[in-house]
Amino acid sequence: MPRLEELVLNNCRLRHVPPGLASNASSLKILFLEHVKQLSYIESFPSVVELTVNGCPDLERITNIPNLQKLNIQNCQKLKVLERIASLERLLLEDYTMEKLPEYMRDIKPRYLQLFCRLWLLYVVAAGQSGTEWDKFSRVEHVKAYAPDGDNQRKWYVLYTRGDNCKLDSNISSSTIFEAW
Repeated sequence: MPRLEELVLNNCRLRHVPPGLASNASSLKILFLEHVKQLSYIESFPSVVELTVNGCPDLERITNIPNLQKLNIQNCQKLKVLERIASLERLLLEDYTMEKLPEYMRDIKPRYLQLFCRLWLLYVVAAGQSGTEWDKFSRVEHVKAYAPDGDNQRKWYVLYTRGDNCKLDSNISSSTIFEAW
């Protein structure tokens, strides 16, 4: 499979990606895993630059993907470890059940983070330096975080830019939270 550039695995019961796939698929650039229910780890894909994992409830770690630039994580609540992904540029994280940002956010430094979460977590992110989640996203250059209201997935937002003129902008306040309840 040296010419395989994109692989989609959807609705299957793999416990792990078959051994040798990474080394035999040397041209693999895009890996898309959706509803791979029993998958617990993804590791050692040196050629992959884009990875999407969606609805993989048992996924616990992603490691040793040195050229990974774009990572989309959606509804993978058990994911605890992201390591050896030094080339990461963009991270999309979507999980409306999480109550705090994942601990692995302390270990990575993407340039761009796009976050879709519940309103309460967005409120904590909007607190900036005084919030409990600040150290998990403060090193990211650009953050766009959103919480839904009905059908509008981007009703509430926090926009953050790191740099000499650090800027945090948001349209939520404590009254927003109380009105939503």
